[in-house]
Amino acid sequence: MAAGGLGGYVAGTQVTGTTTGAAADAAPVLADPGASIDIGDGQLIDVATVVAKVQPSTVAITSTVVQQQGPFQVEGEGAGTGIILDSAGHILTNAHVVAGASDVAVMIDGELRAAEVLGGDASQDVAVLRLDDPSGIVPATLATTDVAVGDQVVAIGNALALEGSPTVTQGIISALDRSIDTQSGQLTGLLQTDAAISSGNSGGPLVNGDGEVVGVNTAVARSGGSVAASNIGFVIPIDQAMAIANDVIASH
Repeated sequence: MAAGGLGGYVAGTQVTGTTTGAAADAAPVLADPGASIDIGDGQLIDVATVVAKVQPSTVAITSTVVQQQGPFQVEGEGAGTGIILDSAGHILTNAHVVAGASDVAVMIDGELRAAEVLGGDASQDVAVLRLDDPSGIVPATLATTDVAVGDQVVAIGNALALEGSPTVTQGIISALDRSIDTQSGQLTGLLQTDAAISSGNSGGPLVNGDGEVVGVNTAVARSGGSVAASNIGFVIPIDQAMAIANDVIASH
């Protein structure tokens, strides 16, 4: 966690009791399944249709993390989200979601499946997992066009590790080319969104109105001192994340 102009950014793993998570600053907001979004040109997005397309490719990730607290070792659980990339079982997520994990599991259709961390780049907060059993999975559709400020987007993920279906929030692209400092370095070229991102959302998809992944939800701004931050989230653009993911996959 690093101090910044907005009072700090949450881009690493936080510990609360025996549970570890990421980006815990706002309660999740469940989207109305029948809601539509006006994207500015008179077209309407059916949120339920977008979610139906991306949800099968969005997975909850749990990890076992052993942390040293004084003379004692404490075992905790990490919670995050991942994006299925292909039928071979490669999954894209944030590096901080699986940092220090001794075991990683992925929820597929209500079933926990084992996965291994293939590699990634901690300084860019990108990691790739591979499922031991990739049967029946549905790869996500990745966007091939750039986003613009004002574009409507939907975030989906394992917010607060709540049981049941994933949490869905909606918003817009608020700004482009943002930079933030983290424990592992500086993240640059980020998208900014006002779609609510909470603990457990890290590594999950931010998608456009066609259900195509435009980025990886990564961090939120935290208020501090006399400066308030509300609904300011940061997202790694999908092409930026895939440049690292493709290198990892090619090396295995």
